[in-house]
Amino acid sequence: MSWKSDTPTPARDGFAELGYHGDRDRGARHAEGPREGDLDLRASEWRLPGPRGPRPEPSPLRAAAVLHAVFDAAPSAVAVVAGPDYVLDYANTAFRNGFASAAGAGASSDGSFAPGESGAFAPAASSRALAGLPLAEAVPVLARLGLLDALALVQASGTVFTAPEVRVPEYGPAGRPAVLRVTCSPVRASAAEPIEGVLLHLVDTTDQAAELRRLQGAERRHRNAAVALQRALLPQRLTQPDDLRIAGCYLPAGEADLGETLRPGAVRTASGELQVGGDWYDVIPLGAGRTAFVMGDVMGRGVHAAAIMGQLRAAVRAYAAANLPPGELLLHLDRHAAELEGVAYTSGSARAGLCDLGALASCVYAVYDPDDNTLTYAAAGHPAPLLRRPDGVVFDLDAASGPPLGTGEWTWQEARVAVPADSYLAFYTDGLVERRAVDLDEQFARLREVFGYAPLVEPDEPGPSELAELEASSTGNGVTVGGVSPRRSGPVDHVRDALLTGMQLPIDHQDDVALLVVHMPEWRGERAELFRSAAVELVGGTEIAAHARAFASGVLRSWHLDEDLCDTGVLAVSELVANAAIHGRPPVRLRLRRTDRRLIVDVSDGDDHLPRRRLAEETDEDGRGIGIVASLAASWGSRQLPEGKSVWCEFVLGPGHGH
Repeated sequence: MSWKSDTPTPARDGFAELGYHGDRDRGARHAEGPREGDLDLRASEWRLPGPRGPRPEPSPLRAAAVLHAVFDAAPSAVAVVAGPDYVLDYANTAFRNGFASAAGAGASSDGSFAPGESGAFAPAASSRALAGLPLAEAVPVLARLGLLDALALVQASGTVFTAPEVRVPEYGPAGRPAVLRVTCSPVRASAAEPIEGVLLHLVDTTDQAAELRRLQGAERRHRNAAVALQRALLPQRLTQPDDLRIAGCYLPAGEADLGETLRPGAVRTASGELQVGGDWYDVIPLGAGRTAFVMGDVMGRGVHAAAIMGQLRAAVRAYAAANLPPGELLLHLDRHAAELEGVAYTSGSARAGLCDLGALASCVYAVYDPDDNTLTYAAAGHPAPLLRRPDGVVFDLDAASGPPLGTGEWTWQEARVAVPADSYLAFYTDGLVERRAVDLDEQFARLREVFGYAPLVEPDEPGPSELAELEASSTGNGVTVGGVSPRRSGPVDHVRDALLTGMQLPIDHQDDVALLVVHMPEWRGERAELFRSAAVELVGGTEIAAHARAFASGVLRSWHLDEDLCDTGVLAVSELVANAAIHGRPPVRLRLRRTDRRLIVDVSDGDDHLPRRRLAEETDEDGRGIGIVASLAASWGSRQLPEGKSVWCEFVLGPGHGH
């Protein structure tokens, strides 16, 4: 096939292969030679027929001439290659001008090469000199970028291939770097005919690419600011309770960058740009060994969603400090969310500058109590947490679900579930399971399966010399940001990583992901001696304080605590029990609990009035008990129970008590 734009000779029959069929006796006319007027492009000969007149069938020579004129005048580069070596059959003026400087040629003002000069294609301007010159020799820069692979794909498959962003070092008369959009289309007479060549169409998109890069740079700075804000709002160091092991993870949404290659099937690398959202998690110590777990997701993305997330996280911590039960906490959080500014409208919308009142968010709040190994939880429009028991069976904790926050007044119900030792909990946001064109139920089933078979690493029993190191490692943050874990503390990290790997997050996942995995270890061997508890019911009047002192003294000494700590603990027990006997009502219950790091004293009674610390006057006969406990203990607090209240205090154990 030959297609030359700058020769006056009539086109050959090859134009019929491009789909331009005219007179069926064109072979006879070729033998006679071109007739007068065949190349006359007067407008009268190409007028559209009238509504009643027949449409004349154009001759292939006229169609070829028009096609030559159109392509020669086109502002974008066009070329046709044929054969296994991809020989140039045609190149329009824009193509020659575009790659003249790349080949070190001198081009005239009209884009043609002067005779005797070495150009990108041949030492002469005539397109006859282009015939037989392979594309790799004519424009080697395109060959280096993989154009030959793209041409092979088009010839083999018959499909159109487009590379949206191809960077060339020199393009145009000035030889400047450029960005091109390259389209390769098969050339054939019909779908049933074999492919005779490939049409190349190159569009200079340098200006558009520069503007796109500028916008992407601004967007990248915006996202980086949002990422920095969200990371500052997320917990920088996860609280590691004495008898729990926790690992968290937050992954912002990512984007894939456009590649700069023409090679089909080339893997496009991720640009590292991040899109933050309103996902968050938190671990809140409530005192007396109790721990709260929070997982939430604010609707929307960007700095606005991250700012709302920070406000909701701060509100949750404030309500948790008041020891509100999960259902009541979500009620207060819903009212708080309704008062926040919601989705802001962009400048191009009809409501520019305005924003909806009220932020939509989902949240789950759960409280773990080590005294009875139970988890009390409530959820507001959030995916149900998962519980994996020691036998590997996975349960959905969906018995206490309600609408999302910010939708109006609602009474969230609570549910309680037993959590045996060596169990795992998983809290997550919807970004872990939601995928485009993938059934959500299948994703939830896959998550349960992965969680049930997550790899476990049995920790070695630490000896006395290793306990201090183990204790130091357990106080690390356990936080992973961007998928990189700062340390490995044990099985909980492996379970977290198994969930992320098993759910096969794409590199350009469209939603951010928050994940929190909690392990309730089953202590064995020497480590088990560091976790003890004892409780007693106290019946009687004010004399129960003496009974409590005797019980506490015996228990604390049996735990091999030093004399000073035993005496301090007994004094705190005496004050708390005396307050319960005088100001409370039966039943009174004393619980002592020790971990590897602290001693906890917890006294409960049937009265629901919470004590408060006050400065007693010199003439007051009471009011000093809580002050004495607060001065002795590292921390103290109180909370309401379903029937009555509980008052507790904690003492930090010295290094020697960990052995």
